[in-house]
Amino acid sequence: MSITNTPAPLERSQSPNGTNSKMFDLKQQFVNGSAQPAVLPMPESTQKLHLLLARFRELETNGGNQADKLAIEYLFKRISKQQDKYIADLNSFYSSVKPASDLDLDLLRKQVVGLQLLSKDLDLPTHLQSDFATEYQDNDDSKTEYPIALPLEDHKQRAKLLGLQPDLKKADPTVHAVSNPQNEEIVVKKISNRIIELEHLPNNLGTFDVNNLENITNPSDKPLLGVDDLKVKALIELKSLRLLYKQKHLKRSLLSQQFASSHSSIDYLAKNHTRLAATRSVHTRPKIRAPQTARLAEQLEEQQKKEKKRLEMNLQLRKSEKILEGVSQFLEIKSEKTTQRSNLGRVMGNLHSYIEKDESKKLEKTAKQRLQALKANDEEAYLKLLDQTKDTRITHLLKQTNSFLDSLANAVKAQQNESQVVNQAPQIENENPDDTREKVDYYEVAHRIKEGVKQPSILIGGTLKEYQVKGLEWMVSLYNNHLNGILADEMGLGKTIQSISLIAYLIEYKQEYGKFLVIVPLSTITNWTMEFEKWAPSIRTIVYKGAQSQRKMLQYDIRSGNFTVLLTTYEYVIKDRPLLCKFKWAHMIIDEGHRMKNSKSKLSYTLTNYYHTRNRLILTGTPLQNNLPELWALLNFVLPKIFNSVKSFDEWFNTPFANTGTQDKMELTEEESLLVIRRLHKVLRPFLLRRLKKDVEKDLPDKVEKVIKCKFSSLQAALYQQMLKHNALFIGASSGPGVSKSGIKGLNNKIMQLRKICNHPFVFDEVENVVDPTRSTADLIWRTSAKFELLDRVLPKFCASGHRVLIFFQMTQVMDIMEDYLRYREMKYLRLDGSTNADDRQDMLKAFNAPNSEYFCFLLSTRAGGLGLNLQTADTVIIFDTDWNPHQDLQAQDRAHRIGQKNEVRILRLITTDSVEEVILERAHQKLDIDGKVIQAGKFDNKSTSEEQEAFLKRLIEAEQLKREGNAESDDEMEDDELNEILARSEDEKILFDKMDTDRLTKARMDGQTHPRLFSDEELPQVFKEDVGKHLEQPTFELGRTREKKKVMYDDGLTEEQWLEAMDDDDDSVEDAIRRKKDSLARRRAKRGLGDADDDDSEVTFHEGPNDIDIIDGEEEQPVTKKRKGKKTKKSLPDFTDKAVSLIEGIKSLKPEDEDRHRVDLFLNLPNKQQYPDYYQLIKQPLCITGLEKKLKDGDFDTYDSFIQELRTMFANAKLYNEEGSWVHQDAVEMENYVDQNI
Repeated sequence: MSITNTPAPLERSQSPNGTNSKMFDLKQQFVNGSAQPAVLPMPESTQKLHLLLARFRELETNGGNQADKLAIEYLFKRISKQQDKYIADLNSFYSSVKPASDLDLDLLRKQVVGLQLLSKDLDLPTHLQSDFATEYQDNDDSKTEYPIALPLEDHKQRAKLLGLQPDLKKADPTVHAVSNPQNEEIVVKKISNRIIELEHLPNNLGTFDVNNLENITNPSDKPLLGVDDLKVKALIELKSLRLLYKQKHLKRSLLSQQFASSHSSIDYLAKNHTRLAATRSVHTRPKIRAPQTARLAEQLEEQQKKEKKRLEMNLQLRKSEKILEGVSQFLEIKSEKTTQRSNLGRVMGNLHSYIEKDESKKLEKTAKQRLQALKANDEEAYLKLLDQTKDTRITHLLKQTNSFLDSLANAVKAQQNESQVVNQAPQIENENPDDTREKVDYYEVAHRIKEGVKQPSILIGGTLKEYQVKGLEWMVSLYNNHLNGILADEMGLGKTIQSISLIAYLIEYKQEYGKFLVIVPLSTITNWTMEFEKWAPSIRTIVYKGAQSQRKMLQYDIRSGNFTVLLTTYEYVIKDRPLLCKFKWAHMIIDEGHRMKNSKSKLSYTLTNYYHTRNRLILTGTPLQNNLPELWALLNFVLPKIFNSVKSFDEWFNTPFANTGTQDKMELTEEESLLVIRRLHKVLRPFLLRRLKKDVEKDLPDKVEKVIKCKFSSLQAALYQQMLKHNALFIGASSGPGVSKSGIKGLNNKIMQLRKICNHPFVFDEVENVVDPTRSTADLIWRTSAKFELLDRVLPKFCASGHRVLIFFQMTQVMDIMEDYLRYREMKYLRLDGSTNADDRQDMLKAFNAPNSEYFCFLLSTRAGGLGLNLQTADTVIIFDTDWNPHQDLQAQDRAHRIGQKNEVRILRLITTDSVEEVILERAHQKLDIDGKVIQAGKFDNKSTSEEQEAFLKRLIEAEQLKREGNAESDDEMEDDELNEILARSEDEKILFDKMDTDRLTKARMDGQTHPRLFSDEELPQVFKEDVGKHLEQPTFELGRTREKKKVMYDDGLTEEQWLEAMDDDDDSVEDAIRRKKDSLARRRAKRGLGDADDDDSEVTFHEGPNDIDIIDGEEEQPVTKKRKGKKTKKSLPDFTDKAVSLIEGIKSLKPEDEDRHRVDLFLNLPNKQQYPDYYQLIKQPLCITGLEKKLKDGDFDTYDSFIQELRTMFANAKLYNEEGSWVHQDAVEMENYVDQNI
């Protein structure tokens, strides 16, 4: 055993009553007792031995585990024995060494001198070197019995020899003991795990102290005492643990600074010669470098070059000035010639315009003659005219559609030939192309290569249904024939699963190793993610969404190509285009592809011009809800080489008789309509696959829709008549926003306000303040609204019979009221609207669809919740208010009526009797009828008389008159028995519902309730019984010499087409369309100099428009007075202007935490109309910060509330146009929150 590796002998007592006897006693004690000593390994170093000593002292002091103490004592005993044996061997070795008798003292002396010289870094003298160089031979061949042990290097002894005596205290092992690295690593892991555990504690963590009587006795509206104690303790512990790293860093820096300064701060080290010799570099002087002559020469040469370049530049500038002078002279001459040419062009343009009008009149006359000959059955004259014309009747339709089909067939063949598709279709040679067209199937031309398919093995989520396998076969056929298409199955048939099966099939059977890009709306990306995890978990899928930091983490995998499918949204395809467009995508799948209907939108432009893909597939449940150009946009996106002309597509299949120049209606005959529809079907069949649930899913339960009409409450009736007649609400004296001193509130968009009244009168806060000043949730919440009263009878029955309900709304304000009602009736519910983020959507779906879920009702907005949600655990859908677009309501119904539904789905559509909702429902049915014909061929002339243009509002007024005259009275309010017949799905439910009605009536009688269920006339506040017309009368002014001129419009000037478009458009109104028409007419008159050609007589206009709002608010036009010449007085600004300006400045200062930009950047100016045309189609009131500031400067705002309302409208526009979760949407939410906090 080497001495250097052996620990020093332990000090122990040799007396018989010492340690050994004590250890023996302990051993005997624990052998007989319950504690058994553990076996410890021998220490490998002195450091570990010192750790054992420290542990032993700690056990001896604190009285710890006796088994450990006994084990350490055993180990010490073994070490003592080994030490004794080592000392004995060492003594034996020294005694065996014989003293040397022939010691050379002279050589020893020389060696000592030599060592002293070398220690001082001095050279050895020559005679010493020669003496040391002599060969020394050891004649003693005897070998020692034991190996020679080298002396142990002792740092303290060496320091003492060098004259360094550190004044350091000896460390106490019990206090300054340091653990081993393994224990330190365990402690670090425990700390990190504790930090993770604290970070994942819920935010709503709270404690309830039952021992505190105040928590039990206090009212429920007061906060509990000590509820946040546990949360505060956890937060303090988390922050203290996070400071550990900074504490270690501070200690390390302090120690390093202390060590660095110790040589100079400690006296015995500062004056030590050895330390001074080691730091000789401190006293070295820096070398002064003299500048080199060569470098000076280079600098001088460079300076001369710069001077030369400057002179050349001055010369060049003088030349440029001369050239510019010559150019300016040339431009002046050219400008004069351009003016002359423009004058000549204007004269020629006028001439051509005159000739064009003359030719147009001749063409109109020819068209009239042709149609008159056709109506007069003059076949000979008609055929002669028909040969000279291109746009008439059956012959022309056949020529158009046949030529279009031929061109499409040739385009399909050309694309397939380019892709090297083998022509497997039979070739038929015939000189007559018409015969050939009849023999060759157009579908077979497109789908030449056919392949039988089966479900891929990697698709493990379940078994595909038969129609889904056929859909997969159709998509694989498109892939084999190098074509693209549109999968347009009805909603609920599993388009998502079929798309995933296509990806799995191409990977497994076609060895498609390319990348797949799946683009979906943000609202459906959660459902897509779940379907991929369920059906194809083996496919490497990246869900590319989230904030910028989250997407940045995913971009590494995308750049490295470590994925097969990239699932993302419309926004990120545009926003992160530089990254995503680098790939050559094998397949691009676009869900809800009807959003591509605008071929000029930014999404269509980006995907078409920047993204490269071999195959494209569009998924949509409503491909034909729009006009033909929008359908062509979808076909042009998937097959740009085949469908390349929207003009020809629209002319051939839409309106062949649109420009015949006659006032008579020229609708297509039944034969012509069928011909057009049949040809359009033939065009779409190869590229569009659409199946209906009633045709393919025979086992799917039925969907029964019932329209339930509700009778107005007295409060609704009064408000409805006020709004219908006067476009205003009289609510008495009030100081609310938009309310005049006379208590009249003027409103825009009459149709929208009528719909609000039909839903619930409490949508208007002023009405609720009058009817229910306490604003408490009581029976008034359902008695004042006809629909709520009906739901108060319906929902308890569904809840008692085990049915679960989805309720769809158009207005979030009504959803707020419905939440209050459900809480009042103690019904569990969930709510989802446009403000719900994607993560919460997924949690809500899981909670509602969970087995034995406690939630009975799900409140959804039609636009946000009617798309991409699987809610088949509910079997009842209530459409609270009908959407203008019937496809939105159909999508909402299909949230429950889809694959997986086991029960019959009952659809209840609530309609208020004799109201605007009946007309909306009628328009929706007309749109669905158009969709059933697959082509919009409803009207081909859009011309009518002025009486027809106002039929919509007149119809509403006439219905009100009939009600007042008593002709429309009656059985509009549905009785309980009739309602139960509609609600009950079985005889048992019918009995249950009848019993519940009986119990409800009995309870009402026992409670002494004498008032009817609906709010009656007797309960109506007096303010709503007053005649609003009296408050709308304006005082007149008698003027001596002149009267004010008023412009009168007896006709709104809209054509039938413009009026219908305004009625159908969700984002437009008839009033806005009339206003735009008036403005356009005024501009034309101003250009022609006819602006002053009005009559002098003052007339009353019959048109209700935006100008009526000013009169309602009490701002009547002042009488005309004589104008005075002089300086115009500046308009005084309102008092709230400074407050509004400071609020805008605060909005401008808002910044995101992790980005160097301002949230208001995109809100400063309106979007470019050329880049974002769809924005101005969707947003009816575009607003921006610059415009609001200008209005404030001009004093256009009457009240501070009107300014705040326009701010909120601007934020609402941003949230409506942009996808939820986008940074623009988030900026709007944050700025709106800031406004709410600083109003």
